This record gives sequence, C-alpha cells and structure tokens, in this order.
Amino acid sequence: MPFLFSYVCDLLQALDDNQRAKSGLKTTAKIIENWFAKHRSLIDRDDHNDTALLSTLFPEKRTDRVFRYGPGRLERIIGRGLVLGMTRREELGRHADAKWGMDLAECVERILRDTPNPDPIRPVTVEEIDNLLHDIASHCHFSSPAVRSSAPSSTPLSREKALGDIYTRFSPRDAKWFTRLFLKNYRPVILDPQLVYRNYHPRLPLIVKVRDDFVDAGRILASHRQERTVTGRDEFAKHLKPRLGVKVGRQPWFQARSIKHCLQMDYGRMSCEEKYDGEYCQVHIDLSKGYDCIQIFSKSGKDSTPDRKALHEWEEKILDFYKIRKHVSRSGAFLSTEQDSQRNPWEHLMIVYYDILLVDDESLLAVKHSERMQRLQEIVTEVKGRSMLVQRQIIDCSRPSAESDLRRAFATCITNRGEGLVLKPDATYFNFDTSVGYSGSIAIKLKKEYIRRFGDVGDFAVVGARYDPTKAKSFDLPNIKWTHFYIACLGNKEEVVRFGAVPNFVVTNVVELNETQMRAFMTAIQPVAVDPQDNTAFSLRIEDGVDGKKTPTTIFKVPPVFDIRCFSFDRPGNTGFWTPRFPMVNKIHCDRTYLDVLSFSELQEMAIHGTQKPPGEESQELLEWVGRLEQADPKTRGVEIQTQTTASTSQAPSTPNRSPCRDALPPSSPSSSLKCRSVGRDSFTSSASVAIAIRSPIKTKGRPRLLPTVVESPQSSTNELSTTARGEKRPHSSSTNLECDISKIRKHNNPEGQKDVSASRRETISSSVVQREPLMAIETTSPRRNPNPRLAAPPRLIGANSMYQPTTLDMEHRQSTNTRGRVSLPHSMSLGITSCDFRFTVPQPTARPHVSSPPTAIELLTENKCRYLGDACTIANISFMLSPCIADYLWVTEDLLGYHGITEFARDPKEWAAEQSIPPTGTPTIMPTITATTATEAMVLNSSAPTPTPSCTPGGTKRKKKIMLVDRRREEANKVFLQSVRDAGLRHRNGEPRHVSVYDWRVLEELKEEEERCRESGEWDRVRFDIRRSGSIWRKYWVGLT
Repeated sequence: MPFLFSYVCDLLQALDDNQRAKSGLKTTAKIIENWFAKHRSLIDRDDHNDTALLSTLFPEKRTDRVFRYGPGRLERIIGRGLVLGMTRREELGRHADAKWGMDLAECVERILRDTPNPDPIRPVTVEEIDNLLHDIASHCHFSSPAVRSSAPSSTPLSREKALGDIYTRFSPRDAKWFTRLFLKNYRPVILDPQLVYRNYHPRLPLIVKVRDDFVDAGRILASHRQERTVTGRDEFAKHLKPRLGVKVGRQPWFQARSIKHCLQMDYGRMSCEEKYDGEYCQVHIDLSKGYDCIQIFSKSGKDSTPDRKALHEWEEKILDFYKIRKHVSRSGAFLSTEQDSQRNPWEHLMIVYYDILLVDDESLLAVKHSERMQRLQEIVTEVKGRSMLVQRQIIDCSRPSAESDLRRAFATCITNRGEGLVLKPDATYFNFDTSVGYSGSIAIKLKKEYIRRFGDVGDFAVVGARYDPTKAKSFDLPNIKWTHFYIACLGNKEEVVRFGAVPNFVVTNVVELNETQMRAFMTAIQPVAVDPQDNTAFSLRIEDGVDGKKTPTTIFKVPPVFDIRCFSFDRPGNTGFWTPRFPMVNKIHCDRTYLDVLSFSELQEMAIHGTQKPPGEESQELLEWVGRLEQADPKTRGVEIQTQTTASTSQAPSTPNRSPCRDALPPSSPSSSLKCRSVGRDSFTSSASVAIAIRSPIKTKGRPRLLPTVVESPQSSTNELSTTARGEKRPHSSSTNLECDISKIRKHNNPEGQKDVSASRRETISSSVVQREPLMAIETTSPRRNPNPRLAAPPRLIGANSMYQPTTLDMEHRQSTNTRGRVSLPHSMSLGITSCDFRFTVPQPTARPHVSSPPTAIELLTENKCRYLGDACTIANISFMLSPCIADYLWVTEDLLGYHGITEFARDPKEWAAEQSIPPTGTPTIMPTITATTATEAMVLNSSAPTPTPSCTPGGTKRKKKIMLVDRRREEANKVFLQSVRDAGLRHRNGEPRHVSVYDWRVLEELKEEEERCRESGEWDRVRFDIRRSGSIWRKYWVGLT
C-alpha cells in the first residue's frame, strides 16, 4: 500500500518544531517512537515498499544516486514548474542573500503560502518520489553502474518537467521538505540512523550492518515478514551473512586521544596496523562471472570498479594521495588533476589487504581477527609493487610493556611520516551479542593530530567569507552573515613588514566555525566587510582547487586572525602548493594582526618537514617523539605547582599528588623569616612568611605603583607545602585562604580609637589569571596589570639593569633612612599607624635539617620565582637582553618577565661584555635588616645596606643561557641593535666567540599562557618548554643567531 509523503513531512516538521520550541521540549526518541507507532500498520504490511521509505528518510545514504542539480538549477526548474513571474522569481532567489536568512526550501514554502496550490487530485507518495529520483539519477554519468543500467527512456526536458510539475501538487510545508530531500540535506533536522532503524524494525540494525544497501535491506525485510522462520535476534544474526555484490558495513571505530586512552579499552591482544594515505575499497570476487569477476566498492558504498584500474615500481614505495589522484577517476572522469604531473608508465595503483569477510560463501564476520588474518595470508599472494598484506604488530595489553611498546610503534610511524595507526581487538568483525555491548568489536584510530597540541600549525589571516544558506541552518543563531571563511598566508611578508608594501595573500583553505566560535566571532570581531570588486586593501590569490572554483562573496578590509590546527598537510588538486589537511579553528585572536600570520614560504617549509622524511637522525627523532608522547599522556593525579603567591593556613588534608611536574620542584629551605600572626591558627616550629601588597598612593612618573608592604607580629605560623610521602596527610594548599590580622596592629598604634576605614578588613593574598591585552592597548593605569590590589608583587630591585628605576621620592626615603634601616615617611602618607618595627632577619639553621620547609614570602619576593611553575620554570636560568624598541614596554618588562620572577635584564651588549671580566664569587646572599615605620607603606631598600646579589654555590655562579628578545617586525632597528651586539665582542670563558639566539618577544606571551594551562590542568609537556627541542614554543618565535 502506498505511503504518503506527507506522513514523512509530519515527522520532519515535528522534529523541527521541537528544536525551535523554547519550553516543553520532547525528546527526539519520543517523537520518533510516536510517529512509528502511529504508522505501524502501514509499515508492517506485506506490500509496503521499505526501500522507498528508507531512501526518503535518509537521502544522503543513497550514494549510488547522483543528480547534479544544485540550488541554482533547481531554483530555475521550480520557477518554471510553478509558472512564477519575475517578481516571484526574485523572491525565490533570496536564499543566496544572507540578510534574508532563508534557504531555498524556505523560499519555496513562503511563495506557496502566498499563492497556494489547489488541492491535488491524488497526493504524492514516497514510491512516486523514489521513482522520479531514480529516473533523474539514472541519466547522470556519476551514478553507480546499477542505477545507470536501469535508466528508463526519457529526455532531459521531460525529467525537468516532471520535477517541476510535482511542486504543483505539494502543500507549502511538503514542498519545503521535498526541496531538502532532493538536495540530500534535511538541516536543521538530523535523524539518528540507529534510532530510526530500531523503531522501523528490530532486525534492521543488524541487516544494515551486514548489507549496507537499502535495496537489499528492503528485500530481506520483506522476506522476513512473509516467512517468519527466524524469530530470535541471535538466530537471525547467524543466518545473516555477506552477499557478493552488496557492500558490508564498516567496522565502528574510536579516535584515541593518547596512548593511555588506547590501553584503557582493555582489549587484551590487539593488532597494531599502519594506516595508509589512500582510498578505502571493498573487493568482491565472483569467479563465476569470468573476466568481470571483480567488483570494488568505495568508502561511501558506491560501485567504483571502473575507477580503480591502474605503487611505484621505480621508487618501490606507496606514494601520497596527491600522487595517486591522477590514477583514480570518478565515473571515468579525472577531477582536480589539471595541475598534476603526467602519469608515468612505472606508476600504477597498489592494493593493501587488511581483512577478509567471506570465503566460498562462508561468513567470517563471527570469526576472531587473528583467525581472519590467518585465512587472508593463506589466500593472498603478494606481488611486489602490486599487492601486499598490511604491516602489523601484535601488542598484548595485559603485559606491563604494552604502553611502551605501543608508544614506540606510534613514534616509529610518526618518524617515518606515516598516516597513523589502527588498533583492532582480537574479536569478531561485528558484535552481535547485545548483552556484552559493542565495545569488543570497535577499532581505534590513532593519529598524532588527535593528541592535544600536536596538530597546531599557526596563525592565518581571514581574508574573506561566503554564505551558505544550508549551513546557516545548523546554527541556532540569528543574523548569520557568513558560514565559510577563507584563510590565507602572506605571500610577501618581508616586503610588508620592512617597506609597508601592499599585502599579497595566498588563500590556502576554507574553514567553518562551530556555534560557540561563530557567536564569539559575531560579537567580538565584527570585521569591516566590502564587496570583492571594492577591495583595495590587499591582493588575493585563490586557486580553483581551494574551494571548488567558488570565491568569497565578502572581503574583510582588516583580516581577523585564526589559530589553525590540522591533520598533516596535503596538496589539493588544482592548487600546486601545500595546504593544511582538514584544518580546524583552534582560537580566534582578538589581539593580533595580519602581520603575525604565517608567511607562505614558512607554511611550505613546515609542510615539507612534516610530510617528507628527513635524511639521518632517525634514532634521535624517534626518541624525541617517544618522550613527547609520554608527556602527552594524561596524568592520573592532579599536579600541584608551587608558586610565589601560594600559601595557606588551612588544616584540611589532601591526598599527596605525585607527578613529574611536582617532582621537578626541589624542596625549599627558609632563607629569611617574617613573624606574622595567622588568624585562627596555632603556632608551628618552622617559620612561614606572608606579604601583603597594597596599592599605594605613591606616584611615579604619573602612574600608581603596586609596592609590597611587609608586616610582622610576634607569632609565626607555617604551611607545609613540601612533598610528603605516599599515604601521609599534608595541609591543603590554597592561594585564597591566607589571612594576616593587622587589626591589632592598627589598634595598638591608634589608641585614641580613630576611625580607620580598612581596620575591619582582612587582607587576603590571592592569585588570579591576568588576561592578555594587545601591546599598544595597555595603559600604565590599566587595572588589568594586577586586578587584585592585594596580590604580592615581585620585588623591585634598584639598579642600572633593573626594570624598576628609583624615583625622587625613593631617593628621599633612602636619604632619610638611618643606619639601622629605619624609613621615615612624610606625614601626609601616614595611615593612622604611628610607630611599629618590622624587621627582616637572617634565619638560623633548624634542628631538623632533613625536613623540607615551605618557601616563605621573603623567599618568594627575593628569589623571584615563577608565579606558575616555581623552581621548575624553564627560563629562570636565562639572562635576557631586550632591544631598545621593547625595553620600555611595561607589558614585556613588568608583566611578562615579572610573572616568571625575572626582575633584571640587559639593555646594552656592553653589560654582558663587562660580565666576562668579573670573576665568579662564592659569597652567599645576605639580606639587609629593614625597619618600616608603618605596616601599610612601601618597602624601600636602604642605600647604605648591601645590594642583594644572586645567590651562588661555593663553587661559583651557575652559568646562565643568554637570549636576546626583539620585535621582529622592526627589521631596520634590529639590524642596528644586532650590529652593536657583534661590536661588543661577546666571548666564552675560553675565549671563543659566543653566539646568542634571538627570539621575538611574543614568545613570552605564549609561555605565560602555557604555564597557566599547566597550573590549571595539571599537565606539563616538557618538550613545549625545552628551548632545545623542535616541538618547543621557542621554535615558533626564533628569529636568528648573532
């Protein structure tokens, strides 16, 4: 009995309305279940056409049908079929304009609502639609041979007329959904195939697995209804087996995020196979058909036998797909190969066998993978250069060495520039046992780009965009203007930076945004858009193969910047250069310009290095990748990193965490003590120090300074931050719980009971993440420099090489200080405290030398440790020299370097040259005794006190690596500065010339972001920080060597 198309539209419209509803949402499963229950009597009839209904519900799965009718051509056919005038046809064409926010289907619905069709004599059925679509597809050259062989005798005009006439029988709603059906896209409605299959028929999910073809699946369902000989699911699965000429469904698979993620599947013995950059195919061989016994199906399920008829005998290796492309046709036509080199006589296609599913009508779907591979080895005869078995390795997950074995196999694959690995359990091809679940038969794909941070490429400029009405329907956002964005590299970056030339961008890819990114782009970026013909800001180079000969409809005068990650690199057809493969937007930068993006030459060099195996150094690169993969594995426990502002008085115990990051932190020993009373705490034997920073009204050159104010009280407390043994309890570390009671101090110094606004407040040390701002947008009074005025600031050491220069007021303080170090402040700066002594003292040796004490506040202030990684900071032992163009940038000197605890840097190469003549000293650091008159004023070093010098070991000072930071955009200024470095004649201690690496200052920004991420996530990638490694952050910002 015919099934009306309006019934299908009822389901689709209900799902669409449910998505748009603001309240009372129903589940998709419930809507689908109710719909099938309503039409169950029709679906279960013996004369029901299952193929037509399934093809209507899932038109995208009929890959054997190709229409070659795009929205533009279909628009013209609809206009002729509905006999629309010019005005109505213009309304029909509004789908191409983003301001209307409609696709072609909605435009058709709107027109038919204004001028509806008369009631049809006979309603449209799914069987009628299926016959019409089959007729149109059978005359397309790109349809499968089976569809083309059944083409009825019709002309193109008659087919287009039949397509246009059917619109005259639709209601507005039905016409909308038929338009989307013809375009094979029901968006915004997306049907879950497994959910629909289960509700359609209990056996349909199994049938589609083994027979991935709606025609054959419909035939099996019809036979099952009539015979009903097999009732149970397990019994039905045993009788169901593959059939020659019908594609078997693909095995389900997961994407692994790390080596540990693979082993967590607990597969036991698994086959570790190499993944090749080729095309999936399923070969069916029927010897009874003679010469035409071979039939090959592609990944989509289409019969592609004629297209796979041609390795490389000269080089004897498998080539990349951009080389194979010219040997693979699409229904006899070679697509996107105009710019490829000609096919050589020694090049031909090669096949790699990795599984076998049917032999002599014997199904192997229920056979274990190891047994299937054994059968495959017995049947296949390898011919060098023509065919081979997949290269694989057996890994037993139950063995202790499984993790290292898999990691080394994966590192070897990466070193050989392989595509990746596929891990298959020693289980059946499909798992038909519902009591066990489906995890036992799921394969795992492992690529390095699946692992976090391994797929990062760099920054690209977004030069333009275009609008796709169908894609816009996938966003639940109003006023979508663009859906596809064109990213590009600078083709003449050096000329633009040096001489201000007109930028020339080379478009490499087209990317899309997810809903979150689209919302951020629409609200935060808002680029200035112009028509392509009105663009005079830069020139564009767009090859035909970038977007299938499509071009941007909008150009951005000031291109935004996207951070892109990808899966390796590729050379698409009709481009002639390397581009990121499957690019994805990682970040949207609001503080970078197109001058920060990759140059075209840098992208090509990066792609060549990432795809072509370098000569030699295989073992070194292999070990490096083993280390990087080990660091990429998620840690089982959180990582706690000591910072200079982390202290706590809480007694709450926490589980001791052990991690490489924490183990790298050496135990701290007290170097000074500051007595302070902690609220609600008892005294401990060891000392702890706290520092409270208060925003002072002191002005220096027109800007407020955040200076540390140190207080002292007769009692002391401590927080045990040292690493404890396993199983022991230790106090919980927090950066927000430290309180220092200064109310009694105020009361003691204000006996008359004068009102003090801040007397009731407890100053709390807290650390907060400071958001990065554009360099030129930061003002000296910006509150973002330190959003918490109570956060302890790093010490300001006064000297020629210090980033803090003394002011006139500081000199007055130093002149008025007595020999004891007492500071006399002006009366106008008094905050109600008349006299109180606070003293820094040198600590005495403790009686328990084996017990590690936590770093005190004085240590943190004077040792200048990194705020995020503490002693584990990789740049703590680096001596920096800043070029004149950035030496006065507060964002660089105070914020970026200050976060790492670096307070001194060189400005003049002569300073480094002068250090060469200074012999190493073994004198330890002695901190001066300082006394302040108030508890809330700034600490100033006494001019008569000895200047603090870096602590050293008795054997001499530790050598520091020297690095220069410049702004690589200012090449002329850098040339002058680097020449002054060469003139300074820097040399090693043995007299040999010293070479110094030069980096762009923006490396500090990324280091800061990475350290923030380490502190928050507990993951520490040593390779990312190691300046010697190729995968380091430093490599991206390397400028040169001088």
